[in-house]
Amino acid sequence: MAYLILGVVMIFLSIVFRLATVFCLTIPLLYALVVPTVFHEWYYANQTLANVIWYVLLAAVVLSWVVSLVRKVRGILLRRREDKMLELIVRNRMREAQMHGEPEQDGGYKIQVDDLFEDD
Repeated sequence: MAYLILGVVMIFLSIVFRLATVFCLTIPLLYALVVPTVFHEWYYANQTLANVIWYVLLAAVVLSWVVSLVRKVRGILLRRREDKMLELIVRNRMREAQMHGEPEQDGGYKIQVDDLFEDD
């Protein structure tokens, strides 16, 4: 029975630490587990300071979430802007080909697009 409980606790802790890693909460979680157990005398003597440290750690995590979200949104907006610029360039080249170019056998026009895309 003790092995079963130990196994369940280990699986639970594994899941908790995996979620903490995904959400960047590893340091606050370790603080919440270690400080009250290992430093319990200091924790209860300076409970206000310990709580302030806990809140500062959580605020740092939230700040990192906000920074990540801003970077993600900025990247999406930049890609949309680049796509709109490429569309505008292609439209202008199509218009120029219709005005100054000769039609192909199938009735369409040739435009040059090789210089629009970078090879990675």
